[in-house]
Amino acid sequence: MKDKENQGEKDEALNISKAEYESLKERAEEKEAFYDKYLRASAELENTKKRLEKDKADSIKYANTAFMLEFLPILDNLEIAERHIKEAKDFKAVQEGVDMIQVQIQRFLKDIGVEKIKAVGEKFDPHQHEVVEVDETGEGNDDVIVEELKPGYRLNGVLLRPALVKIAKKKG
Repeated sequence: MKDKENQGEKDEALNISKAEYESLKERAEEKEAFYDKYLRASAELENTKKRLEKDKADSIKYANTAFMLEFLPILDNLEIAERHIKEAKDFKAVQEGVDMIQVQIQRFLKDIGVEKIKAVGEKFDPHQHEVVEVDETGEGNDDVIVEELKPGYRLNGVLLRPALVKIAKKKG
């Protein structure tokens, strides 16, 4: 008996007008179209994410290309200088060659935004300097840098390496 009641409910549920059927069919087709658009957009988004990740990885991988192209002539000059040093009898000429390479390196660093941190005669600044020696002879003002043991550098205003320095401290 329950089966007949359930069957009746099913028959009743299926009993719709042609207009209602067409409307439902149209909505189902629209739903399918929207779902298809959603799947395509989702796939396109994933492909875009993958392409952007690859582009980012390539950018990082090849970021130093321009830097290296600028640096290679300096390396070439060092190799030439090394060959000449082995054959050199005039060390003044060797010194001049090394000085020219140093100027070339300094110009290169300046062009890419690297600047040397001032040290000797400056007041010690823990944001730019690192004390490795203290001169307690009593000469000079406290915390003034009396010697630079290793230069420090900034790249576009950001600290690359602090200057290693010797500062003065008054005794007592």
